[in-house]
Amino acid sequence: MENNDFNMAGMKILIVDDTPANLDIMRKVLADKGLSISVAPNGEVALKVVPLVMPDLILLDIRMPGIDGFETCKKIKKRSDY
Repeated sequence: MENNDFNMAGMKILIVDDTPANLDIMRKVLADKGLSISVAPNGEVALKVVPLVMPDLILLDIRMPGIDGFETCKKIKKRSDY
């Protein structure tokens, strides 16, 4: 049987969600796996955090006030400096 497990310890994850309970749950579950967790409560903050943290993965809520998840994703992908 093939073992596809790999060590994710230290990987940087950015969680973007406007619901504090969701942020708390995801932060706890992922931090317990040895991941480095950053959070943003909305798309505007996420756009400021991404170039500072340079996450390996972004977990992005789609429905948020202000800039929604789709627009946040478009703006992140459009940036050329990261």
